[in-house]
Amino acid sequence: MKCKSLFFFQVVLITVLMFGLTSCESKKSDNPLLDTQWSGLAKIPQETEVVLKFSKDKLDVLLGDKVIENMNYSLNNGEITIVKNSGGTPCNAGTTGKYKYEIIGENLVMTFISDECTARIKSLQGVIYKKHEVKK
Repeated sequence: MKCKSLFFFQVVLITVLMFGLTSCESKKSDNPLLDTQWSGLAKIPQETEVVLKFSKDKLDVLLGDKVIENMNYSLNNGEITIVKNSGGTPCNAGTTGKYKYEIIGENLVMTFISDECTARIKSLQGVIYKKHEVKK
């Protein structure tokens, strides 16, 4: 009887651990941009190397170590919606843009869907951003 109880306990324990591992993995895969950084030559208006720094729902555009643009973002079905909070581009705070995004190997590519700010279109459309090591 003791062997059966121990076996049953082990099966339950393994099931719980497997469920926990798969649920953690699925949460992480919900946002492939979470805690990543990508560098590329944005047209602002001349080509300038910037870094896109993604956190939970925030996107900072860095020029060197300085944040030059701060936006919120959300992901849905391969699309990213970006809303400007503050920064140096001619976009007004609150302007919204929507892009299809693809991660191809170590590259991030965003394709224009709609955007209230033409300056942002020029800085994102057609730029290949390369994955950048996150500084801790």
